[in-house]
Amino acid sequence: MKRFFAASFLALLSVSASASKNDADYPLGVHVTAVHMEQGQEGVSGSGSTDSNGNYTSSVGGGGSYTWKLYTTQIQGDPKIYELSTPRRHYRGGEGVAAATVIATMGWGALFATSANYSLNIGDYQGRWNKNGTLEIQFNDPKGKLTHQTFSIQAEDVAPTPTPAPPVPAPPSAGTSPQTATAASLTVDSSVAGADIEIDGAFVGNTPSTVSVAQGNHQIAVKKQGFTVWTRTLNVTGGSVHLNAELDPAPAQQ
Repeated sequence: MKRFFAASFLALLSVSASASKNDADYPLGVHVTAVHMEQGQEGVSGSGSTDSNGNYTSSVGGGGSYTWKLYTTQIQGDPKIYELSTPRRHYRGGEGVAAATVIATMGWGALFATSANYSLNIGDYQGRWNKNGTLEIQFNDPKGKLTHQTFSIQAEDVAPTPTPAPPVPAPPSAGTSPQTATAASLTVDSSVAGADIEIDGAFVGNTPSTVSVAQGNHQIAVKKQGFTVWTRTLNVTGGSVHLNAELDPAPAQQ
């Protein structure tokens, strides 16, 4: 009897100590995006025997079904989507094995040490990874008490990358009609081949090159080491445009 009370006291003390966590112990932002109800099936077991008179008797047990919840979650800063679940069979506080079975198989201490099977709702929580790969989440129970529960990883997948929206075409320049608001072909050459071509500050290739540019005003620059930068402001209205940059040697530095 003394052993029973000592084990019970230590188990309750352990539960109380572990329940007094705070946000510092759970640094991960966990967002539950969906809750699914799943159904499981217990295994079927049986036994039989024959007495001295040749009469055979047998008994079969199990085979019942039970429900449990599967949570779709995302963790802040983690690109993966996780499917979480609590242990599917609980000894206390949920759809679990009878208390008498727990006492017979695991002892009195197990009855007090097991935790309730809480349910989470869609929303934001705090969590942390345990060394065994489970995710522990902190939340308030139905009575408003701060508690926590361990969830097992049932599946994981990489979140899909959002498809970028197509670019919105720029409106036509003043004085142009929608029919003429198309890209123009711009060919840039230079007196020294292999010079860098920049359009509106962005590198687009080396001379000689032909690129497409939208209608409107553009800043064209041709650069090559050892030569003075060649620049032009070009108003593109359509069709094909050819530029030939005459590069002058840069003045010698004193």
